[in-house]
Amino acid sequence: MGHLTSAAPGLVLALGVSAGVAGCHRKVTKPECTEMLDHYLDMVIAGDPSTRNLPPAQATAVREMKRAVKKADKSYAQVEAQCATEVSRDEYDCAMKANISDEWEACIE
Repeated sequence: MGHLTSAAPGLVLALGVSAGVAGCHRKVTKPECTEMLDHYLDMVIAGDPSTRNLPPAQATAVREMKRAVKKADKSYAQVEAQCATEVSRDEYDCAMKANISDEWEACIE
């Protein structure tokens, strides 16, 4: 349940590193940041083995609960705030094409 919490320091670091590299590139908008981070959460939650054997309705409810908990975490808000100022268009495009969370994270580093 705390994957974003545990991953957030890495994401914060990745966003900080990208700021110097991506300074001359067009940044993403706040709605795009939300979309990109939601994509990440969806991949992390989908990979959670605790929801695999649940009936569909229950799995959906559990996924939504997990998403709400992760989005309420302080580190999520920090990453979301940094995103619009530090993520380049290329990083965003790469992250949105990612199929697994490891691919997404590699795009942002």
